[in-house]
Amino acid sequence: MLLSIAVVIVGCLMGVIDLPKLWRKKEWKELTVYSCLLLTGTFFGVVAVNLWEFPSPLYIIIWIYKPVNQLLAFITGS
Repeated sequence: MLLSIAVVIVGCLMGVIDLPKLWRKKEWKELTVYSCLLLTGTFFGVVAVNLWEFPSPLYIIIWIYKPVNQLLAFITGS
């Protein structure tokens, strides 16, 4: 639990340091991308610190391409 709090605090500190600069320069796209990546990184940092089981992204790729593979196999008669 303490490590999770540490990861969240570090993520917040990074945001406090970098986000006001982007806000003042009115770089909205960079602000959005930076915020999304910071939140994603913080989330995965908490998952890694707690050693939670998290499914591999490879399963998403398999789920997407399996019907495409079956369709191509049906079309080619393999």
